[in-house]
Amino acid sequence: MSNLADKIDSVQSPINNIVIRLLLVGVAVFHMAMLMWEPTIYAERIGGFSGLLAPALIYSVCTAFIFVVGFIPQKWGWKLLFSPYFSMLILIYFSYLYFM
Repeated sequence: MSNLADKIDSVQSPINNIVIRLLLVGVAVFHMAMLMWEPTIYAERIGGFSGLLAPALIYSVCTAFIFVVGFIPQKWGWKLLFSPYFSMLILIYFSYLYFM
């Protein structure tokens, strides 16, 4: 493994625990369920989907599940792409849009 991959692992290690994983999967399942149950109501609650919001929601839910099941990419590029920090930020943003 490269030095950069080791640094990425050390940055992600504080959130690599069961509490954060359960919280992240709970938020991801909530948004996925709300979107699948009534897409028009969900879109109204978050202010509508744009060309950026829809892919961001798909990315964050998929990345959350990748992190929660314990898949750890080996290459540093994949580690950055599937970083749970990005997923958490996007899901927090969607939660803010949904509840505020």
